[in-house]
Amino acid sequence: MVDIPTGELAARLVLEQGPEPDKTFKLGNAPQTIGRSANNGIVINDAEISRRHAQLTPQGISYMLEDLGSTNGTFVNGLRLNQPTALNHGDTIEFGDTVRLRFWAAGMPSEIVYTVADDVATPALPPEPVPVYAQPADLSESSAPGPPVFEEFDMPETAVSSNRNRILIGCGCLLVVACVLCVGTVFFLDSFQDGHLLYCGGLRPFWETVLGPVGFNPICP
Repeated sequence: MVDIPTGELAARLVLEQGPEPDKTFKLGNAPQTIGRSANNGIVINDAEISRRHAQLTPQGISYMLEDLGSTNGTFVNGLRLNQPTALNHGDTIEFGDTVRLRFWAAGMPSEIVYTVADDVATPALPPEPVPVYAQPADLSESSAPGPPVFEEFDMPETAVSSNRNRILIGCGCLLVVACVLCVGTVFFLDSFQDGHLLYCGGLRPFWETVLGPVGFNPICP
Protein backbone atom coordinates (compact mmCIF):
# COMPACT_ATOMS: atom_id res chain seq x y z
CA MET A 1 0.00 0.00 0.00
CA VAL A 2 1.26 3.47 -0.87
CA ASP A 3 1.86 5.65 2.19
CA ILE A 4 -0.49 8.62 2.17
CA PRO A 5 0.89 11.80 3.76
CA THR A 6 -0.59 12.61 7.14
CA GLY A 7 0.87 16.09 7.57
CA GLU A 8 -0.57 19.49 6.71
CA LEU A 9 -1.41 18.49 3.13
CA ALA A 10 -2.72 15.01 3.99
CA ALA A 11 -5.86 13.72 2.33
CA ARG A 12 -8.76 15.20 4.21
CA LEU A 13 -12.47 15.85 4.34
CA VAL A 14 -13.64 19.38 5.12
CA LEU A 15 -17.17 19.82 6.46
CA GLU A 16 -18.80 22.56 4.36
CA GLN A 17 -22.37 22.07 5.62
CA GLY A 18 -23.42 20.33 8.81
CA PRO A 19 -23.20 20.55 12.59
CA GLU A 20 -19.58 21.89 12.63
CA PRO A 21 -18.81 23.81 9.41
CA ASP A 22 -15.12 24.03 8.37
CA LYS A 23 -14.15 21.09 10.57
CA THR A 24 -11.36 19.02 8.94
CA PHE A 25 -11.04 15.23 9.17
CA LYS A 26 -7.58 13.97 8.19
CA LEU A 27 -7.47 10.60 6.45
CA GLY A 28 -4.76 8.03 7.13
CA ASN A 29 -3.62 4.68 5.72
CA ALA A 30 -6.35 2.63 7.40
CA PRO A 31 -10.05 2.29 6.49
CA GLN A 32 -12.32 4.64 8.38
CA THR A 33 -16.07 4.46 8.90
CA ILE A 34 -18.24 7.55 8.94
CA GLY A 35 -21.36 7.81 11.05
CA ARG A 36 -23.25 9.29 13.95
CA SER A 37 -22.06 6.75 16.51
CA ALA A 38 -18.99 7.55 18.62
CA ASN A 39 -17.20 4.31 17.61
CA ASN A 40 -16.65 5.55 14.01
CA GLY A 41 -13.35 6.94 12.80
CA ILE A 42 -15.15 10.07 11.56
CA VAL A 43 -18.05 11.12 13.77
CA ILE A 44 -20.62 13.58 12.45
CA ASN A 45 -23.51 14.02 14.84
CA ASP A 46 -26.39 14.84 12.52
CA ALA A 47 -29.88 13.34 12.27
CA GLU A 48 -29.49 12.71 8.52
CA ILE A 49 -26.50 10.41 9.10
CA SER A 50 -26.91 6.77 10.12
CA ARG A 51 -25.03 5.33 13.07
CA ARG A 52 -22.68 3.61 10.61
CA HIS A 53 -23.24 5.47 7.36
CA ALA A 54 -20.25 4.98 4.99
CA GLN A 55 -16.64 3.80 4.82
CA LEU A 56 -13.45 5.25 3.32
CA THR A 57 -10.81 2.74 2.22
CA PRO A 58 -7.33 3.81 0.99
CA GLN A 59 -6.57 2.73 -2.56
CA GLY A 60 -3.27 3.92 -4.01
CA ILE A 61 -3.07 7.67 -3.51
CA SER A 62 -6.85 8.03 -3.35
CA TYR A 63 -9.75 6.58 -1.36
CA MET A 64 -12.76 4.43 -2.13
CA LEU A 65 -16.05 5.62 -0.66
CA GLU A 66 -18.73 3.01 0.04
CA ASP A 67 -22.25 3.44 1.42
CA LEU A 68 -22.98 0.98 4.25
CA GLY A 69 -26.73 0.69 3.70
CA SER A 70 -27.55 4.10 5.14
CA THR A 71 -31.11 5.35 5.41
CA ASN A 72 -30.66 8.70 3.62
CA GLY A 73 -27.95 7.68 1.15
CA THR A 74 -24.47 8.82 0.19
CA PHE A 75 -23.92 11.12 -2.79
CA VAL A 76 -20.77 12.08 -4.71
CA ASN A 77 -21.11 15.18 -6.90
CA GLY A 78 -24.89 14.82 -6.70
CA LEU A 79 -25.02 11.13 -7.73
CA ARG A 80 -26.17 8.51 -5.23
CA LEU A 81 -23.68 5.72 -4.59
CA ASN A 82 -24.75 2.21 -5.51
CA GLN A 83 -21.24 0.74 -5.38
CA PRO A 84 -17.79 1.74 -4.03
CA THR A 85 -16.50 4.81 -5.89
CA ALA A 86 -13.00 6.33 -6.09
CA LEU A 87 -12.78 9.94 -4.93
CA ASN A 88 -11.06 12.66 -6.93
CA HIS A 89 -9.55 15.89 -5.67
CA GLY A 90 -12.34 18.42 -5.02
CA ASP A 91 -15.24 15.94 -5.06
CA THR A 92 -18.34 16.87 -3.08
CA ILE A 93 -19.69 14.25 -0.66
CA GLU A 94 -23.20 14.53 0.74
CA PHE A 95 -24.91 12.49 3.43
CA GLY A 96 -28.66 12.93 3.23
CA ASP A 97 -29.85 16.49 2.66
CA THR A 98 -28.06 18.40 5.42
CA VAL A 99 -24.39 17.28 5.47
CA ARG A 100 -21.86 18.18 2.75
CA LEU A 101 -18.10 17.59 2.77
CA ARG A 102 -15.29 18.29 0.30
CA PHE A 103 -12.53 15.77 -0.41
CA TRP A 104 -9.03 17.19 -0.80
CA ALA A 105 -6.42 14.74 -2.09
CA ALA A 106 -3.06 14.25 -0.37
CA GLY A 107 -0.46 16.87 -1.29
CA MET A 108 -3.12 19.16 -2.83
CA PRO A 109 -4.13 22.53 -1.36
CA SER A 110 -7.68 23.11 -0.28
CA GLU A 111 -8.83 24.51 -3.59
CA ILE A 112 -10.04 23.19 -6.92
CA VAL A 113 -7.45 23.52 -9.68
CA TYR A 114 -8.98 24.88 -12.89
CA THR A 115 -7.64 24.18 -16.37
CA VAL A 116 -6.93 26.75 -19.06
CA ALA A 117 -10.12 25.73 -20.83
CA ASP A 118 -12.11 26.86 -17.80
CA ASP A 119 -10.84 30.43 -18.28
CA VAL A 120 -12.13 30.75 -21.85
CA ALA A 121 -14.77 33.43 -21.88
CA THR A 122 -18.20 32.42 -23.04
CA PRO A 123 -18.98 34.21 -26.31
CA ALA A 124 -21.59 36.89 -25.95
CA LEU A 125 -24.95 36.14 -27.47
CA PRO A 126 -26.23 38.52 -30.15
CA PRO A 127 -28.76 41.02 -28.87
CA GLU A 128 -32.35 40.04 -29.27
CA PRO A 129 -34.31 42.08 -31.82
CA VAL A 130 -36.58 44.67 -30.33
CA PRO A 131 -40.20 43.77 -31.09
CA VAL A 132 -42.06 46.32 -33.19
CA TYR A 133 -45.55 46.97 -32.01
CA ALA A 134 -48.24 48.48 -34.21
CA GLN A 135 -49.12 52.03 -33.32
CA PRO A 136 -52.75 53.15 -33.02
CA ALA A 137 -52.31 55.40 -36.08
CA ASP A 138 -51.34 52.36 -38.22
CA LEU A 139 -54.65 50.66 -37.67
CA SER A 140 -57.25 51.55 -40.27
CA GLU A 141 -60.85 51.97 -39.24
CA SER A 142 -61.96 49.57 -41.95
CA SER A 143 -60.08 46.69 -40.29
CA ALA A 144 -62.03 47.01 -37.06
CA PRO A 145 -64.90 44.53 -36.80
CA GLY A 146 -68.33 46.10 -37.09
CA PRO A 147 -71.21 45.64 -34.69
CA PRO A 148 -72.88 42.23 -34.81
CA VAL A 149 -75.84 41.89 -37.15
CA PHE A 150 -78.96 40.37 -35.67
CA GLU A 151 -79.26 37.99 -38.62
CA GLU A 152 -76.03 36.32 -37.52
CA PHE A 153 -77.68 35.22 -34.29
CA ASP A 154 -80.54 33.58 -36.24
CA MET A 155 -78.25 31.30 -38.24
CA PRO A 156 -77.56 28.72 -35.54
CA GLU A 157 -81.29 28.44 -34.76
CA THR A 158 -82.05 27.96 -38.46
CA ALA A 159 -79.46 25.20 -38.73
CA VAL A 160 -80.90 23.47 -35.67
CA SER A 161 -84.44 23.68 -37.07
CA SER A 162 -83.29 22.27 -40.42
CA ASN A 163 -81.60 19.32 -38.74
CA ARG A 164 -84.68 18.72 -36.60
CA ASN A 165 -86.94 18.68 -39.68
CA ARG A 166 -84.67 16.16 -41.40
CA ILE A 167 -84.81 13.89 -38.35
CA LEU A 168 -88.62 14.09 -38.19
CA ILE A 169 -88.97 13.34 -41.91
CA GLY A 170 -86.60 10.37 -41.59
CA CYS A 171 -88.54 8.98 -38.62
CA GLY A 172 -91.83 9.42 -40.52
CA CYS A 173 -90.47 7.56 -43.54
CA LEU A 174 -89.25 4.70 -41.34
CA LEU A 175 -92.66 4.50 -39.67
CA VAL A 176 -94.47 4.33 -43.03
CA VAL A 177 -92.11 1.62 -44.28
CA ALA A 178 -92.64 -0.37 -41.07
CA CYS A 179 -96.45 -0.10 -41.42
CA VAL A 180 -96.29 -1.19 -45.05
CA LEU A 181 -94.14 -4.17 -44.16
CA CYS A 182 -96.50 -5.19 -41.35
CA VAL A 183 -99.61 -4.93 -43.51
CA GLY A 184 -97.93 -6.76 -46.39
CA THR A 185 -96.82 -9.53 -44.01
CA VAL A 186 -100.37 -9.94 -42.66
CA PHE A 187 -101.85 -10.16 -46.20
CA PHE A 188 -99.21 -12.65 -47.26
CA LEU A 189 -99.77 -14.91 -44.27
CA ASP A 190 -103.56 -14.59 -44.66
CA SER A 191 -103.35 -15.96 -48.20
CA PHE A 192 -100.71 -18.59 -47.49
CA GLN A 193 -102.20 -22.02 -46.63
CA ASP A 194 -105.61 -20.43 -46.00
CA GLY A 195 -104.24 -18.42 -43.13
CA HIS A 196 -103.35 -21.43 -40.99
CA LEU A 197 -99.86 -20.11 -40.37
CA LEU A 198 -101.24 -16.71 -39.30
CA TYR A 199 -104.40 -17.63 -37.36
CA CYS A 200 -103.66 -21.12 -36.01
CA GLY A 201 -100.21 -20.54 -34.58
CA GLY A 202 -99.13 -18.87 -31.38
CA LEU A 203 -101.19 -15.75 -32.22
CA ARG A 204 -104.55 -17.64 -32.25
CA PRO A 205 -105.65 -16.28 -28.83
CA PHE A 206 -104.86 -12.76 -30.05
CA TRP A 207 -107.00 -13.11 -33.18
CA GLU A 208 -109.87 -14.74 -31.27
CA THR A 209 -109.85 -11.83 -28.84
CA VAL A 210 -109.62 -9.11 -31.51
CA LEU A 211 -111.76 -10.60 -34.30
CA GLY A 212 -114.04 -12.87 -32.27
CA PRO A 213 -116.64 -10.13 -31.57
CA VAL A 214 -117.13 -9.63 -35.33
CA GLY A 215 -117.77 -13.37 -35.89
CA PHE A 216 -114.35 -14.42 -36.99
CA ASN A 217 -113.68 -18.06 -36.15
CA PRO A 218 -110.62 -19.50 -37.88
CA ILE A 219 -110.83 -23.17 -38.84
CA CYS A 220 -107.68 -24.86 -37.67
CA PRO A 221 -106.76 -28.51 -38.25
